[in-house]
Amino acid sequence: MSEEKKIVKGPIGEVKKKIKELDSVDYQALIKAEKSGQNRKTLIKWLDSQKESKVEEKPKKTTKKKIKKIKPVEKIKYHDRKKLSNKEKRIFRLRTKEKNAIPQFIRQEYTKLKRLKDVWRKPKGEDSKQAEDKRGKPKRPKIGYKKSRETRGFHPSGYIPSLVHNTAEIENIDPLKEAIIIAGSVGRKKRNEIIKTANKNRITILNPRKGEL
Repeated sequence: MSEEKKIVKGPIGEVKKKIKELDSVDYQALIKAEKSGQNRKTLIKWLDSQKESKVEEKPKKTTKKKIKKIKPVEKIKYHDRKKLSNKEKRIFRLRTKEKNAIPQFIRQEYTKLKRLKDVWRKPKGEDSKQAEDKRGKPKRPKIGYKKSRETRGFHPSGYIPSLVHNTAEIENIDPLKEAIIIAGSVGRKKRNEIIKTANKNRITILNPRKGEL
């Protein structure tokens, strides 16, 4: 008995299962084997349809994956803290002292209700003890907590930060007192240009990205 006759032998459902499991099928040979044997019209019709569908199937086009070009990253030369003078050291000591003096502004019922977040909200109740500044209740933001004028506007590095969007904005910066923060909207190409001019003018950059140091 030939292989085709062995495949075609048995109930139609089992024959279909056998054929589907095979990797390569010669449908014309199977049709001949079925015609010479039991000659079941339903099976012959199914084999014909499978044969036609196989012919119609076209090989899928292989799409080449686009390789992303790695853009060059300019290295930052100046990112250190500022060497503070005696006057600046005194200002920073005063700054930390003022910072520690400011209390933590906690919203009403924060310590009692778990669902409340650690963010300030003004108490609005008519009988709120916190709104009336009762003793033992959390403090509220008000006039008097602001830092002194000489300690304001400093970055923890010791420089006065200034936001930069292009190379033209770097020209007016004093590298001894000021440092730059490159805006987040600036792309890689323009960012490289800003870093180049900053390195040339010995200006500190306060927000380096991955691979720039």
